[in-house]
Amino acid sequence: MNPVIADPSGTAARAEQWLARAKCSACKRSFTCLPEVLYPRRQYQLDVVAEVVAEVSLGDSSAAAAAREVGASPTSARRWVNWVAGLGSPSELLRVAAWIDPAAPVGIGLSRHAGDGVCARAARVLDALEQLGAALGRRGVALAMRSGLGRVLGWQRSYFGDVVSLVSEPKVLSPAMALGGAPRGP
Repeated sequence: MNPVIADPSGTAARAEQWLARAKCSACKRSFTCLPEVLYPRRQYQLDVVAEVVAEVSLGDSSAAAAAREVGASPTSARRWVNWVAGLGSPSELLRVAAWIDPAAPVGIGLSRHAGDGVCARAARVLDALEQLGAALGRRGVALAMRSGLGRVLGWQRSYFGDVVSLVSEPKVLSPAMALGGAPRGP
């Protein structure tokens, strides 16, 4: 497998990794054993996607320029912006962040992303994901990824078994499931 990951300095790099495979003795299905830092069914990992979406929605970069920095296509960058914009409601994400960490000042700075366009919505969702990811970290949840997008989707994968895909349904993440019960400890 050759995923594109964000290295510690934040630079996107293609990493060749050997991944172990296992087989279920009951159903005889084989599966790949993924480390926590790799999200299933993604060549470009979530921290890299978050970086590109931030460049396009928060910065002054075009989709083509942001994609070129990580070796992706402009079409992928535009698809990622649309995907993040449709992931969920910023108010729902902030509600979960406030539930997880009631002392945190959630929602601060969200209004600076005015507008009804896809980029403005993606910026609001990214901002809310950052706040929710930070709340999870303050709560003591061990998170392998560094972006809010990576931390929240990684948390949902490791604690609840949910994988939010770019192309198949459901496309919307469900932070509300956390309100039914506290996430397990670190």
